Amino acid sequence: MFNRITSFVTRRPKRVIALWAVLTIGLAMVAATQGYKVTTDDTAQFLPKGSESAQATRYGQEAFGQQKGTRTVTALVKRADGTRLSAADGAAVRELSAGFGGWRPDTSKLELEGQLRGDLEERAGRIVDAQLGPVGPDGRFQLIALEWKANATDLVAQEAFRQLRDRTADQIRADGLKVGFTGGVASVADDTKANEGTRALSQALLFGSIIVLSLLFFRGPLAAFLPLIAIYLVAAGASGLVVAAALLFDFDLDVGTPALITVVLVGIGVDYFLFLLFRLRERLRAGEDRRTAAAHAAGSVSPVIASAALAIVAAFTTMALAEFGQFRVLGPAVAISVLVMLVAGVTLMPAIAAVTGRALFWPSRSWAHEPADGPAARLGRRIARRPGRAALVVTLALVALSTLALGTKMSYDMAGDGGPSTQATRTADEISATMSKGASDPLHLYVQSSGDRLTAAQLQPLRGRLARTDGVSAVAQPVLSADGHGARVDIALEHGPVTAAAMDVVRGPVRDAARAAAAEGARTMVGGTSAIYADVSESVDRDMKLIFPVAAALIGLILILTLRSAVAPLYLLAAVALEFAATLGASVLVVQELGGNTGVAFTLPLVLFLFVVALGTDYNILMTARLREEMLAGKPVREAVADAVRHVAPAVGAAGLVLASSFGTLMLEANQQSKQMGFAMAFGILLASLIVSSILVPAVTALSGRRAWWPGRAAREQPLRAAQPTLEEDDRPLALAA
Repeated sequence: MFNRITSFVTRRPKRVIALWAVLTIGLAMVAATQGYKVTTDDTAQFLPKGSESAQATRYGQEAFGQQKGTRTVTALVKRADGTRLSAADGAAVRELSAGFGGWRPDTSKLELEGQLRGDLEERAGRIVDAQLGPVGPDGRFQLIALEWKANATDLVAQEAFRQLRDRTADQIRADGLKVGFTGGVASVADDTKANEGTRALSQALLFGSIIVLSLLFFRGPLAAFLPLIAIYLVAAGASGLVVAAALLFDFDLDVGTPALITVVLVGIGVDYFLFLLFRLRERLRAGEDRRTAAAHAAGSVSPVIASAALAIVAAFTTMALAEFGQFRVLGPAVAISVLVMLVAGVTLMPAIAAVTGRALFWPSRSWAHEPADGPAARLGRRIARRPGRAALVVTLALVALSTLALGTKMSYDMAGDGGPSTQATRTADEISATMSKGASDPLHLYVQSSGDRLTAAQLQPLRGRLARTDGVSAVAQPVLSADGHGARVDIALEHGPVTAAAMDVVRGPVRDAARAAAAEGARTMVGGTSAIYADVSESVDRDMKLIFPVAAALIGLILILTLRSAVAPLYLLAAVALEFAATLGASVLVVQELGGNTGVAFTLPLVLFLFVVALGTDYNILMTARLREEMLAGKPVREAVADAVRHVAPAVGAAGLVLASSFGTLMLEANQQSKQMGFAMAFGILLASLIVSSILVPAVTALSGRRAWWPGRAAREQPLRAAQPTLEEDDRPLALAA
């Protein structure tokens, strides 16, 4: 099948390229113009419907008119001269709070190019509720809680917020007052503005690292720029396809999903193009013309690309089993995108190779001659000579790093410390300096009576019990629903809303106290940010226990079908499991022990599993497919190992270095989650490509011999000739030979 496909696309390459250009540009326009309609930053929407915080959110919407997709923005109002607020100042604050409810942005002044006016009104959002908050203990400020309905990561909403901030500052300046905002869109908008330079640098380094490394590997400008352009077009088209599916089937995506799709596809796309280019170079060296070389190279690489892509698809598709909705939607979305890149890998990439041929490597001439004794050749001989020692050294190192993973702790604080100082962070610091860290984002306890109407007096014992609960700093007066059968009690915690301490308080003391002190015939539900993340953490724990083994089983099945073996897949799965555990252990060492953080980002283990295991399987499939090919050619086992490493290690190493440098740029970001992801992904990819696939897998295969392919034909093939003298003694250390 693959031979027919590659033969077709290399005979008509220009038509194939033109078709891909039309499709990807069209789909990219869908993502650019419609993506905001299907993305949300509201984590509560992804909770299991049976979780307590999800029930609390729904009840708040039904009984208290709260709207879906709102985030709390806290306004701090104080005197410009820093003195205590007077009675007149208090009246001005109340007037300001009342005026927020009717505010609408002036869309004519939102200077964002290419946006329809109706789209701007929808995306800018609005304030659906404004409530006066407490006065600071020293009387120097008062808080106002604003419920803002908008996607905080949308640039239109951020511009609208800046408009509100400027208008509010002008409005109260005459009264001698100042205002600061924090939380929700206020914090996101300030962070986006403060990190514009860093993000621009990160993007420049991302493109620059891929281009520079490609130039070093192939010495040709076309080989550096053309694959990158093609891959980004395919990634944009895949994002558009996912957005179209979300519109068609009416589901929401997390705001980070489009960016993650791009990162995934750039990573695997670079890998697949590099695999093809290394094989194309081999065929051109043999004297074939560009179309014949492209057809043969694609015919050899396409089955490997397909198997590798299907392993990634299997890993991400298992997320459809997740209880946490963000994972349940993310998995299939990424799987669809990877399938798009797979189709591009067996059609578009060979077509580009057929059109360009030797021009990809121009002006260099060195590509035409394979190095007789390069680093990869020496590494292959060294592994083939002493496979047991190579396998033992690598395994011990991986096991040592893996033991550190036992100390993994989860952190749900996505921002962390060390970010830039902004108006939002300074406002938050001012609040927490005199009030508790949870005051600006309180819990919402709902009481629902199935019998008589509730009264404020009936709720006082509950309020008193909550006020005496460890970890609680303040409890507001109850607010009754319109029908009198419901009540809302806001609870400020001592700890920040997304800290482990706050979530522990919610899971135990707060929920226990609420149930114990509730009136007869009433049920209690705790919602709010801390409650949502407490339920998220439990859901994620459950999902990881389910997804990991199912994904491993599916990847194992794909390896069995690809390699036609029951033996090799066993040690390949063991290798990627060690690779994952070692990467997580290294992350724990750097983030928790050396970095002083309370834990690693809660998404890190699952993201690591999906990326490192899936991409590591990519590299392993490429290496083992070549090992099998060399043995089927009749070579003795150790000669086959040496030759496979000589041919494949450069491609795997190049792909790993390019991908690791891409992920490494995330370490420039201000927030801890991005820094952690950048380090972990870069380390894991380097470990997978340079160590596991290039050393451990061929070493174990050399030890297993032809038994590695049992019960397939390669296990029964006999060598056609004796081992060649290429496996002479090489006494240099393994690291130097590599």
